[in-house]
Amino acid sequence: MSDRAIPGPRGNLVLGSIRDIQRDNVQTFIDAWRTYGDVVHFRGPLKINLVVHPDGVQHVLRDNFRNYRRPDFVADKLKTIVGDGLVAAEGDRWACARRNSQPAFHVELLKDSARIFAETTAAMLDRWERNAASGQPLDVKSEMMHLSLANLGKALFRANWADQASVVEPVVALALARTHRRLTSPVDPQRFPSRASRAFAGGLAELDRIIYDVIAQRRRGPDSTDLVSILLAVHDPQTGAPLTDRQIRDELIGFFIAGHETVSSALSWAWYLLSKNPESWRRVCDEVERLLGGRTPTAQDVPKLEYTTRVLLEAMRLYPPIFVLMRSPLKDDSVLGHRLPAGSNVVLCPYVTHRHTDFWSNPEGFDPDRFTPERAAGLHRMAYLPFSGGARKCIGNRFAMTQMPIVLAMAAQRFRLDLVPGTRVVPEPAISLRPRDPVMVTVERTARVELEAA
Repeated sequence: MSDRAIPGPRGNLVLGSIRDIQRDNVQTFIDAWRTYGDVVHFRGPLKINLVVHPDGVQHVLRDNFRNYRRPDFVADKLKTIVGDGLVAAEGDRWACARRNSQPAFHVELLKDSARIFAETTAAMLDRWERNAASGQPLDVKSEMMHLSLANLGKALFRANWADQASVVEPVVALALARTHRRLTSPVDPQRFPSRASRAFAGGLAELDRIIYDVIAQRRRGPDSTDLVSILLAVHDPQTGAPLTDRQIRDELIGFFIAGHETVSSALSWAWYLLSKNPESWRRVCDEVERLLGGRTPTAQDVPKLEYTTRVLLEAMRLYPPIFVLMRSPLKDDSVLGHRLPAGSNVVLCPYVTHRHTDFWSNPEGFDPDRFTPERAAGLHRMAYLPFSGGARKCIGNRFAMTQMPIVLAMAAQRFRLDLVPGTRVVPEPAISLRPRDPVMVTVERTARVELEAA
């Protein structure tokens, strides 16, 4: 049974399925799963085996995770951005980087972070008053990017990056799109001089400037509780040497990019889905009014914002920010009755697994109540993995799940957001799954705010 051939599309005689994957990997993967089942082989210069069923995902990410690491070609591309930091590290190096950064996400520090999230959200909502008064639409995708960057800067870096957002936003978008292109091309396009190659290199240099400035500032006056100060206090257990600026930079840049890109994408999708589902929006507003009235939410309120949180969970089920994970077995293995040779490429796709009909009813429908304790009881632990799973589950998942309900709740206290008629919102499957285009919305004051203003 373990030697069964893995079914899959024949694709182009020479290129296999690479063109389809480059054009739209999400649709290519979901079509292949529906046609061929829970393990699919894609031929071509980039040979990959897609594993969809949660049993297979669990085997790779948890049960036999020590046998799996990122493929070398993936790690090499990631390292051009994040160096040897936590995001790209493997084995003992990853475990060490994880231990070094973990104190920054302690539950007590998250309470202080919640206060920061509320302050930055309030400032954003104050700016939205102008749009509500004038009727001028705004791009909520861009707004969420700016907000999540400000939250990340103040909470983890003790830095005010509000004025950096306009620089960072296009750089991160370019870095993600370029890395995706590099991962799905038979020949790395970054090896050849081009405008795109120069823009990619220049964008990374700009991110480095921002991060090295923070490191230099903290060396002059350590804060002791932010991530930068925590890393500055780390010493090599064998040599006693502190981390170099380059080592700290490598740890920080992964949090810098992933820490706000994933949150902003999830929030953007949540606003899109709420605008398409007015009954869910009403329930968010009712919950926020019942729990908070007009007061600002705190960390203690977040667990009580149950429906608001379920909206976010459902948004990440439909549009998981990190929607593809790649692994490679160190030794031959068997998954779901199929042999995976050592060194082969294995793809896990939460976007597809989150739609598996054995685990999700009406999988394309928006239904936050599928995450009530009663309905979620007994759900396979790997049927839902917006933050990955197993040993390498995202270190910032609590950071994100504290931040996002606060943002939704505070916005619901003051405004209603509706898509501008004719706005088309489609996913852009790069490294993250963000909306491809601006998400234009109108902003209208809630009845409560209008009443208080009167």
